Amino acid sequence: MGKINASHSSYCYDSMLKRSDDKYLRSCSRIEPIDDPNEDDYDDDDDDDDGEDEHEQQSQRTRPAVWRQEKLDEELGHRASGVLDDERETRTIRYDLPEILERIDENRLMYRAEGNANIVLSLSDNKHVLRMRKSTVECREGKADSNVDLRRFVKYSQVIASQFSPCYVPAPKLAHLNTYNLQAFNERLRCFRPAMRLGKEIRELDGILYPDVAFLPKWLYPARVRDLSQDSKISSTPTTTHYQTYCVEIKPKQGWLAYEFCDNIPLPPEPLSNGGGDLRKCRYCLHQYLKLQKKSIAKISKYCPLDLYSGKPVRVLQAVKGLIGAPQNNFKILKNGKVVYDDKREKSMFNRILREMFPRDGRTKDERSTIFMNLIKEILLKDFTTNDEHCDRKLLSIKKDRKKKDKNQLHERACNPVNQQFLPQSCALRQILDVQLLVKSSISTIDPSKLNKSRSDPYSYIDEMYEKYLTYQEDALYDGRGSSRTTWPNGSFCAEYLSEEEQYQLGATALDCSIMITFRRLSGAEESSLTDAARNHIVSIEGMKFIVNVTITDLDPKSHKHYAKYVEQLASSAVAYRDFISKLRR
Repeated sequence: MGKINASHSSYCYDSMLKRSDDKYLRSCSRIEPIDDPNEDDYDDDDDDDDGEDEHEQQSQRTRPAVWRQEKLDEELGHRASGVLDDERETRTIRYDLPEILERIDENRLMYRAEGNANIVLSLSDNKHVLRMRKSTVECREGKADSNVDLRRFVKYSQVIASQFSPCYVPAPKLAHLNTYNLQAFNERLRCFRPAMRLGKEIRELDGILYPDVAFLPKWLYPARVRDLSQDSKISSTPTTTHYQTYCVEIKPKQGWLAYEFCDNIPLPPEPLSNGGGDLRKCRYCLHQYLKLQKKSIAKISKYCPLDLYSGKPVRVLQAVKGLIGAPQNNFKILKNGKVVYDDKREKSMFNRILREMFPRDGRTKDERSTIFMNLIKEILLKDFTTNDEHCDRKLLSIKKDRKKKDKNQLHERACNPVNQQFLPQSCALRQILDVQLLVKSSISTIDPSKLNKSRSDPYSYIDEMYEKYLTYQEDALYDGRGSSRTTWPNGSFCAEYLSEEEQYQLGATALDCSIMITFRRLSGAEESSLTDAARNHIVSIEGMKFIVNVTITDLDPKSHKHYAKYVEQLASSAVAYRDFISKLRR
């Protein structure tokens, strides 16, 4: 299967088909239409079309795999480029999905990465990634252990995508893995997979195809570079005239204090007189102490999500610095699609990357690090609807950490709350936080029993939520407000159409999403060949210009169990923190 690369972000989707391997291998690539030929859909599980003619099934099996450019993809391309043509807007609200799955031959795939739920495979000849659901090895002969079919996930993806600006949301397709021996395919992947992940493997052949956001989309490349590519392929081979493409993955986590809004989360008391700690820490920082207690991390991270979401430049820099110092599973750097820095690599690798990123510039290690952190800060806070290519950003610096002095300050300091007014409304961080706050506004009043009403089908809420979304679209069109697909934010949809339990489920998705920051340095000649839309994606800093892009990924639906786990984990984390402080003060 050729060279296999271990890199990229660990996409973790809860989607899969409830079909055995034999049934998968017999199945054709057709899917039953659901809604929307013009809308981009995310991933989900996909049901068999039991009424399909046997002759048609055979013709579908023998049809060669091709990269189809549906009308769906044309509109998605316009959305991604920021070109939204009102004349392209259809008057039909309910749409159909493409009837043909993309068929992907196993020999085109290379291992990228994996999380608890999915394996990510990259296509060797195209800038796309295929995300395949995993099941436990013990379930080989049985059915899959999840019942989120692909079509249901596609429905949810439309709903959650409506909460973000279109430029931030990738365009997925349904895909089918062509292999005659799935077990042999799994065996070929084993040597590239982490040992801790080998308890699960691919048991389903349908998955989701995404653009590989480790690379810039084709429309953001200068004309000279675009001309070197074929179709959607863009060469990642370094040349003397091209700067390299880098991608930074950040999992920002929850951006608000978890106990400032209600009293029904059973946090432990704060017995300061007995040596207990100040529990005014955010959910992420509290969870660090539970992880330390369980020995899943070696040290407490200095990263605080509230700093990142604060919108204040110095605090954002502090957050980025904390992520670099302790990446854990929340920070990675990729170069031309390959992971070059994460929690498995020494800090010296980060400095080496900076030397490659800013070559022959005479700057010191600290100066390069400052430029990099400022660049990430600027991209995170950027409004991509405006052109500020001629605004050269000045560098901000932060104080060095004191190695030995006040070594306990990290543990005893409180997390500072976020004021949303400092975040530009159109930046990715603001939009993620706005969706996260659906959890904050609903968690104190939701009825947990309503979340558990369908234990046998924990994702059944998606169907009803999707119908409400379609109704909202129809109402918006007939009321003269236009289609919600091209407008953001859709706060009225959540407030007027969704129950508190549904708002919670939607907000929970944003708690664990990822931000992919892709950038490439521009030369003067390349800048002149960019389109007007691409110029909105230029960031200037210290006399250097970068073409940048931001994508929000891992927008997974959560099951009915999320609420109970959320509350239990928060309480356990607070107890672990209190115990840590008690021992520290003895």
